[in-house]
Amino acid sequence: MDLERRAWLRGIWETLKEILLQKILTYHLRSSPLVLPSHLEGLNVIVTGATSGIGLHTARELAMAGAHVVMACRNVNAANEIAQQWRQDAYHGRALNVKVMELDLLSLSSVRQFAVEWDQHLKSLHILINNAGILRMGERQECSKDGVEQHLQVNHVAPALLTLLLLPSMLKATTWRVVNVNSVTHHWGMVELRSWKSRIEEHKYSGLKAYGSSKLVHLMFLKALASNLLDQGCNSVQCVAVHPGVVTTNLVPGVQKKTFWRFEPSEGARSVLYCATSNQVVDKMVKGFAYYSSNCKPAKVSPQAAKMEACLDVWEATLSTLDLDINYLRFKLNPSCIRD
Repeated sequence: MDLERRAWLRGIWETLKEILLQKILTYHLRSSPLVLPSHLEGLNVIVTGATSGIGLHTARELAMAGAHVVMACRNVNAANEIAQQWRQDAYHGRALNVKVMELDLLSLSSVRQFAVEWDQHLKSLHILINNAGILRMGERQECSKDGVEQHLQVNHVAPALLTLLLLPSMLKATTWRVVNVNSVTHHWGMVELRSWKSRIEEHKYSGLKAYGSSKLVHLMFLKALASNLLDQGCNSVQCVAVHPGVVTTNLVPGVQKKTFWRFEPSEGARSVLYCATSNQVVDKMVKGFAYYSSNCKPAKVSPQAAKMEACLDVWEATLSTLDLDINYLRFKLNPSCIRD
């Protein structure tokens, strides 16, 4: 059986397990608040895609817990309206520290501009949550204006660039964490580095496969990032990928009907909030990286992502796609994090 077919069958199995068991395995979380008021006072947090679904609930809970939350979104008008509503809903009239900044992951220039504007604030960044994503099932393949297939750009290349550009701000903080909202569908994916900037034959293109593959390489990139940072002497590395379960969101237009086995967005946000704020996550990390499931416990990555050599290949391909030097970390990061 070839590798692609094995990945497909494994993806089906892992997804079915999630559908059948996620409500049971997370029952104990229903009455357990994962963040508390004032728990995150003084922390700076960026959440991408914070105007709907998991991102909205994640950003709201973090803001209510006292964090300074930046909603990084394409639709700044909608984000400002949401932030205003949060301020009205704040406990006991407490002022929330919420800021809206424009970010369009379909444009790498927008990512770079976002990083420039963030740097102007001269603030440390404590938590970066790469939540925004797209899934376009049943549609023809489309490329961004940067020449990258859209699933790959929005779900991997653009957030990878954002993470790299914001690393100097994160390294200013005593502790910092990157949380990538991943998916159980990464088990469906394949690493096809040569096709990143070339069109697939139309009859071979699948939106679901493209989505799973983009989630797979993004997970592998984060794992390689953690390893490379540790190799450079950055011992404060905290990189976490988390799949939030099968959630009813607007990720797939027209497929938003509630079902008993799907999570509500607020339920999907639980594991993201846990991975962003819990000190226990650090204890489960291996070389600065951990992968968590919807029940807030460590999970197994796909066999492809388990191989560090393959993850480093994804790292190099990502830097190449972004036109960044292979030694980017050594050239750009705080000298105090780099070994002589």
